[in-house]
Amino acid sequence: MSFDYFIAVQRNSWPTGEAVQTALGKLGYPLRLVDAPSTPFAVENFRDGLPVIFEGRKVILEADTEEAQDADDSESLFGYIAECAAPNFSIVNGDRFLTLTFRADADQIRAGLYLAAAMIKSFGGYGFENQFETHGSLGFADQLLAEASDAPAFEREEPRPPESISAIVQPEKSRGFFSAFFGKKD
Repeated sequence: MSFDYFIAVQRNSWPTGEAVQTALGKLGYPLRLVDAPSTPFAVENFRDGLPVIFEGRKVILEADTEEAQDADDSESLFGYIAECAAPNFSIVNGDRFLTLTFRADADQIRAGLYLAAAMIKSFGGYGFENQFETHGSLGFADQLLAEASDAPAFEREEPRPPESISAIVQPEKSRGFFSAFFGKKD
């Protein structure tokens, strides 16, 4: 099972790798990029992933960065995200996306959530999770941060599905997707 998170950042706010590294440090997140150049933040090769240091361990995030080319086409992925975000956030062609794909590795998930939260909080981003179509800006980032920082929620050996989809779709009534998925109860 895998699920994706998309973080949109308007083109004039897209950071350099160095700025992402600085933001992670200022926010106090236990995550560092292995390489933080002064060029625009990018995943150079999707197949190689994005190497990071999370809580002192090397983790490879399954990630990609790309420019939205079809944000005005509601039949495309970025167009659909733009349509969902429209009441709260404007996504147009030329804006940038960070895509994170999560599978079963807890360190990968937690590291990716910290990165996603940093992109939202520090660069005015907007997050979108496509499995349950949850999305938002600062409140969404706070939810991601709460999940990432709750290491015990990831300690179960075998993940189990949530007891109630409504607990996920309505995050204000739950600790969020990951707590439900990995079995921690409020």
